[in-house]
Amino acid sequence: MRIVFFGYGELGATVLRGIAPHHEVLLVLTHRAEFSGLGEPDVELAAAELGLPVRYSATAREPDLHEQLRELAPELIVSTNWRTRVPVEVLRIPERGAVNTHDALLPAYAGFGAVNWAIRNGEEETGLTVHYMAEELDTGPVITQARVKIGPHDTAGQILERLLAEYVPVTLEALDRVAEGHRGEPQPLEGASFYHRIGVEDTRIDWRDSATTICNLVRGQSDPFVNAWTTHRGFRLWVKAATRPTRAHGGTPGRIVKADYGGVVVASGGPGDGDDRGVVLLQVSTETGPPVRAIDYFTTFGEYLH
Repeated sequence: MRIVFFGYGELGATVLRGIAPHHEVLLVLTHRAEFSGLGEPDVELAAAELGLPVRYSATAREPDLHEQLRELAPELIVSTNWRTRVPVEVLRIPERGAVNTHDALLPAYAGFGAVNWAIRNGEEETGLTVHYMAEELDTGPVITQARVKIGPHDTAGQILERLLAEYVPVTLEALDRVAEGHRGEPQPLEGASFYHRIGVEDTRIDWRDSATTICNLVRGQSDPFVNAWTTHRGFRLWVKAATRPTRAHGGTPGRIVKADYGGVVVASGGPGDGDDRGVVLLQVSTETGPPVRAIDYFTTFGEYLH
């Protein structure tokens, strides 16, 4: 098919390299490297390797871009990790519409930070959904999905790597279905959910939460994402790895109890929550320092984390 590709970052570059040998890519639209503040020129580099024309846009709202797309007359727009809402007038230009690969099993976890939220909520499965794009974000008919299991100790970084391996196969499968005229299955309302972007304040540990909730937060915010954090002696402390102790450790939430289990036990949970056994911090880092073992960082017990 004749395709215009919208993409950004490593995910976008991976899919572009995967679909280019199988389809005619007329144009690659990407954000400037500095768009996210992270500097991710991956898509433009992939396009250069493939000899494909590149155009930059933050929002895909430029009138001359719309005119260019109409002149190119693509059959389909393919979007992967495009960071802004695509205008509905752009979605209507291609003959077969536009498709997007979302990092969740829609209709659950539409929106942002799907991998993080799924782990934080204790889900045992996530995946990818290729769907037709509609005016409302992540609501269009589903073309195909790929499923990935989440183990009890898996981190967001590990799940991200597993999903990355599925992006190209599931996208190619979806494009084959589109070429065959498949119009997708409408998303059911049952089980639908939408999540907002995750900011730093959304990753702060509340020591009144259960041990399970806190450990899920730490797993769900592992590198390369914004880590879970707390404060120690008035300064932010990133929590990079944690686990649950094998026996309960009661006490006031946030109190640093003792060194054990290869880390440092911190009391957690409220009365009667059924999971107030405490959390073992394994690895931490200050805002300016490298990751260190929690057992090496904490030298005084009986203090509180907030």
